[in-house]
Amino acid sequence: MRVTWIALAAAALATGACGDNRAGAPDPLGVDAAQPGLCRSFAPKPPVAFVPRADGFAPLASVAVPLPVGGDIVDFDAAARLGKLLFWDTQASSDGQVACATCHFAAGADARVRNAMNPGPDGMYGGNGVTGPGQLALVENTVGDDRFASEGVVGRQFVALPSDLASAVEECTADAPAVFGGFRQVTPRNTPTVFGAVYLAQVFWDGRASAVFDGVDPFGGTANAGGGSMHVTQAALASQATAPVVNDVEMSCAGRTLDGPAGVGAKLLARAPLAHQVVAQGDGALGCMSRAPAPGVTCGDAGACTYRELFAAAFGEALVGADADAHFARLWGQAIAAYEATLVPDDTPFDRWLTTDPLALTEHQLQGLHALSSSGCTKCHAGAELSDASASFAATHGALNVDGGDRGFHDTGVRETTATSSEDLGRATLGPAGASYSVSGAAADRGAFKTAMLRNVGLTAPYFHTGGKATLDDVLEFYSRGGDFPGTARDLHAFTFLPGEQKALIDFLTTGLTDCRVATSAAPFDHPSLVVVDGPTLPAVGASGTGSACP
Repeated sequence: MRVTWIALAAAALATGACGDNRAGAPDPLGVDAAQPGLCRSFAPKPPVAFVPRADGFAPLASVAVPLPVGGDIVDFDAAARLGKLLFWDTQASSDGQVACATCHFAAGADARVRNAMNPGPDGMYGGNGVTGPGQLALVENTVGDDRFASEGVVGRQFVALPSDLASAVEECTADAPAVFGGFRQVTPRNTPTVFGAVYLAQVFWDGRASAVFDGVDPFGGTANAGGGSMHVTQAALASQATAPVVNDVEMSCAGRTLDGPAGVGAKLLARAPLAHQVVAQGDGALGCMSRAPAPGVTCGDAGACTYRELFAAAFGEALVGADADAHFARLWGQAIAAYEATLVPDDTPFDRWLTTDPLALTEHQLQGLHALSSSGCTKCHAGAELSDASASFAATHGALNVDGGDRGFHDTGVRETTATSSEDLGRATLGPAGASYSVSGAAADRGAFKTAMLRNVGLTAPYFHTGGKATLDDVLEFYSRGGDFPGTARDLHAFTFLPGEQKALIDFLTTGLTDCRVATSAAPFDHPSLVVVDGPTLPAVGASGTGSACP
């Protein structure tokens, strides 16, 4: 439940020590990584050997982390540290209060309930105790076309960057949208978790963030692309990262850009990272840079540093140079993606049961695992990633679903979709150049959305792109009746659970698929401090996380 997670996050304590230490040459920032207690290495682990099972289940660690092919990074560890700083830094937003992490603070998703409702395409609030913007929502299934989603910024028009480095608040003029007025706007789709997203072939609910990163926008390699000069593959996370930071609902005053003399790069490059936030001394990635209890970070013997120095360490001085603001989007995207590639939740009881511990799942959870398979859920929640939207599943099963639509995207009847209309076209949405995100062009892509991965699903309520189902019981009842509206997904059909099966499946989903490190914010899921607007105030958390140590 969302409220439960808010309480957990608010009670977090900053404890623990750094993770694995890197040995070898001195760090580009002057940090001697051969010494203990400093920054960990982010080198991806090789996939574990695993004999294929007839049922298709496999540990996540058996799949190689699909890192980008090509690009500008010269030091992956430095890039991942930089990406973590950028992801959690509120200075990136126009009002200086919203970070990427603001919408991904709870198991990689959002858990806020105040000003968390978007009234949907009809523009009218319909339930959940909400009659207008800014109100506290009830944690229940949504009514009509309303959506549980994420609060962003007040609607404004960009004018200029702040001249004072001590302030992150940009000069913007009022541009209040009709629905939200002077309140912070709420996005039209529920925020999916970023944990494990590195395995997805494309990201966002509609997959518009391309696997090809062009260094400009989310649409590289498609007809909607903005003409960037890069061609980095396996880079959907880099593509995705370029969108929210300049979105005028999520983080930006309207008209602000990533590149250029008045862009996000020009603002950040001269600034001290996390100038108003604290990094725990035991942070698994940034502990070597901590100034705790003071805010900000330090760069080894150099002491205080700016983002420009950190970008140079990750990408090389030649690329960053004096004009990094002119091509900042390509640097921002790759750095954020490097950090997100480390957020791999591969240590669940289910993963251990498959590899090292036959008692990691209880008999009750094993009954739930059987129900997951026998109900047909694994036709879409397939493979080691438990999603047919993964890059590895597409590589082995082809680009199309059985219904003819794009692999990993399905219309399951969450909302009404007809041949002529839909309140949200999902995969068939038209991009900025008028081209559909759908590659197949099939009718099945109308109202089709990405298959979510299931690890940590017990921590990421509410569910679906609408946030329309409050609990996993609600989700299972939705699927058992074959959806709320007619859908085009051929693998979706009504079914009946045997006595006790639904309860057992909930047990498997909530306990068997929860990575303890995610639940306790242990490394690599530890983080700097963050004041979540209309949410909890998170203290800086170190590598060992909060609460009891994980097994």
